Amino acid sequence: MDPLEHIIWSADVPDEAALMAHLDRMPELRIVKIDRLLATEAGLGIVDRLNDRGVRVFDDAKIIEIPSKVVGIAGKHLAHRPWLLNCMAGVQSSGVLEDPDPDKVDGLKRFAQLCHDAGTKPCGVTVLTSKRADVVKGEFNGRGAVEQVLYYVEALLESGFTDVVCSAQELTAIRAESRFDGLALNVPGIRPRGSDVGDQARVDTPATALAAGADRLVIGRAITTGDPSENLNRIVDEIGVPAA
Repeated sequence: MDPLEHIIWSADVPDEAALMAHLDRMPELRIVKIDRLLATEAGLGIVDRLNDRGVRVFDDAKIIEIPSKVVGIAGKHLAHRPWLLNCMAGVQSSGVLEDPDPDKVDGLKRFAQLCHDAGTKPCGVTVLTSKRADVVKGEFNGRGAVEQVLYYVEALLESGFTDVVCSAQELTAIRAESRFDGLALNVPGIRPRGSDVGDQARVDTPATALAAGADRLVIGRAITTGDPSENLNRIVDEIGVPAA
């Protein structure tokens, strides 16, 4: 196992200059996630510039719109060739567009097909890891996070997605279903042992999340704060330690 293939750095930095300075200190890093705030600040051309550095880009757009606008927004992002692009699983359509072909009125299917056509991995965000259990139940009519995430993952699988974003707490339930084996699970809310959980509500450590079935770990402040190179190496070492 190459630990660096399992680590996505969430670039929690104020601007492109800071991003590039951090990457200069982590030449071994393979994958970086840029969020909507950074992309708005720097422009989507930042994806091209990261591609030119040989870094794979997880474009964390979290697109949430009606299907026709999902197509338009996704197209703007896909023109810059991100390695992975996400939308919220809630872009499922109820058929508001008048077309007899259900594939043309379903936001998830349209998004996934656009990504495949562009050579980008389509990724669906299920339930944000910052949401507490009571908030999740209030938002989803009494459903807990695991139940809601499984509902979304089923829809993402049927729509042709390759990747899912979920918390570590849903990993066991997803991996218990063999039909989801082909989906790559990208897990934020990862905190190395002894770290502050910050604004995350559903968290886990790198080693335990991988042991539970995560494919990639999305890690931000634990890498960004302090010396990024030392922090990254510490996480790589921790991944190599069996979960307790």
